[in-house]
Amino acid sequence: MKKWMLSIVSLIAGLFLVACQPQTSQTETEKTYTATLKVTFPDDKVVEEKVTFKEDDSVMDILEEHHKIEEKDGLVTVIDDVSQSPEKNTYWMYDVNDELAPKGAKEMHISDGDTVTFYLQTFQ
Repeated sequence: MKKWMLSIVSLIAGLFLVACQPQTSQTETEKTYTATLKVTFPDDKVVEEKVTFKEDDSVMDILEEHHKIEEKDGLVTVIDDVSQSPEKNTYWMYDVNDELAPKGAKEMHISDGDTVTFYLQTFQ
């Protein structure tokens, strides 16, 4: 009888300990990072904001979260109703930490503390 009672008490104590463990959801444990997102428009209006993102977010994901955009083949073609103009050889470009990005916005990932700057560039 003692062993049976001891087994039940141990089982209840074990369940109690498991139930008391802190519950963490995936969103609580997923680390977020911070970057600066800047968009320079043709009228020299600059929209700059601190943004948060997850490790696997691309530059396109971050931009889409904060601006109305259109894209084609992973390249940004319109930001907040301002279009690039292939006829004028003007395209949306972007820099990461003041260096031209080596990839399209869908493939590019950034690090904590980076600055991403979008601007229209006319090529001659």
